[in-house]
Amino acid sequence: MKVIVFRARKERKKRSEIMAKRLINFGFEKILFFTFVCLFIAIVFIQGTLLNPSLRSYLVKDDDVNGRPLGEEEYLYKEGEISIALLASESNEDLKLLVNGEEVAVFNQNLVTIPVKDGDVVEVDGSATDQEALLEIISASENLSGVEVGKRIKVNSNIEEITRISIKE
Repeated sequence: MKVIVFRARKERKKRSEIMAKRLINFGFEKILFFTFVCLFIAIVFIQGTLLNPSLRSYLVKDDDVNGRPLGEEEYLYKEGEISIALLASESNEDLKLLVNGEEVAVFNQNLVTIPVKDGDVVEVDGSATDQEALLEIISASENLSGVEVGKRIKVNSNIEEITRISIKE
């Protein structure tokens, strides 16, 4: 046996009123949550699209927004030049000139000119050679200070500091 119970209402509410109450009962927090989830998914989708160069052109019309790399550092820093000569021999490719620890030149001729910036440390690496070498600073550009023109440096299978660069303002 089944018992069916109906509740009798005094008046029937309109469908629109019932929908309005359901929307209100949905809650402000739930609306915020679903808005956040939708926006998060949209941002992830857009970022994924921006990573693909072929799809990126549909979203970004002006590529100048990203900027462009500088061609040379000379726009940022003043540069100078220093010339170093290898004395008592024509050339020695085992002797290397280092600027800030990086190889920039070898003595494939007896005079080498290298560009330098403010704060650079110029060194010579003779660790690959067994013989003693003698170097001399022949010239330095006018905007360099603290560089001793005529200074001689002996290299005996080691790394020797030649000079530290400072540029006049």
